[in-house]
Amino acid sequence: MLHSTCANCDAPLSGPYCSQCGQHVHDSARTLGALLHDGWHVLTHLDGRFWGTMGLLLARPGRLTTEYFAARRARYVPPVRLYLVLSILVFALASATTKVDVPHAALPAPAAVTDAAPATAAVDTDADADEGAVDSAAAGKLATATKDAVAGKTKRSHAGRSFNLGTLGLTPKNCARLTSGWTWVTNALRAGCERNAGRSPDEAMHAVRANLPRMMFVFLPLMALVMSLLYWFPRQYYVEHLVFFLHNHAALYLAMSLEIVLSALAGVVPALAPLVNLGAVILFLYTPWYVYRSMRTFYGQGRALTLVKIGIVSFAYLIFLMVTLVLTAVYSVLLS
Repeated sequence: MLHSTCANCDAPLSGPYCSQCGQHVHDSARTLGALLHDGWHVLTHLDGRFWGTMGLLLARPGRLTTEYFAARRARYVPPVRLYLVLSILVFALASATTKVDVPHAALPAPAAVTDAAPATAAVDTDADADEGAVDSAAAGKLATATKDAVAGKTKRSHAGRSFNLGTLGLTPKNCARLTSGWTWVTNALRAGCERNAGRSPDEAMHAVRANLPRMMFVFLPLMALVMSLLYWFPRQYYVEHLVFFLHNHAALYLAMSLEIVLSALAGVVPALAPLVNLGAVILFLYTPWYVYRSMRTFYGQGRALTLVKIGIVSFAYLIFLMVTLVLTAVYSVLLS
């Protein structure tokens, strides 16, 4: 049965697809043929575009961002959608494969918690996650900080005690000790602490991890602002820097997802265990190379100047990441 108008928007039809809304013309949506046609279309069109985007994203740093602003967008997955899919994937994999092990004997006694215990524990744990990256190359810092943030490496042994974002000594006595420079902030912190007193470590860590993806939506625009200051001339739009960071983080998330899957497989097939360490080394080396190549490709500046700017961006990255992680921990543990 032929149709002259689209059943979805009533626009005149001139082919198998509506020129207004894009809906395909089916004789009936209740036939098995229509269902199989839709499935085949997804496999051969949408997935084909997705896999083409993945290949370009991993193999040619900066090229996907260049293509996007060269108005060749239809053949690739849009930046925000790409980032969302890969961020959900890596955080889901990290959550599914990471255990939160908090020995009861390692929990700090209430009397040993100082006035600034919640803030200190959060800062110290996040600082240690980035500790191994400080002595690396500038772009290597960028990779290790993000990887540790996603993987949830938040433990540190401090003065013979083990601290964790979920074990901040949330008791009514300690809640009364929370202070800040603003009265309204102090009141909010104390009320949140009393509301969450007795919360288990697992619950607290789950809340922190659940808020990490949201934190990145605040963090990335801040980094795009830093990049816009570094690349002031020739002047580029802010959104160009934001898309650049979306693509770079999407590539890192994809590489991390592959490493997490490999680690999970090694737990089932012990023969794959040597590949896990090799994968970690490859990821550590791949990330700084990727950032360097993507900046060179998209911004088109020389090697020396690009390396200097990578150093500045890495320093800003660590500062903003630490601040946003601390705020995420405080919000998740005390205010949510």
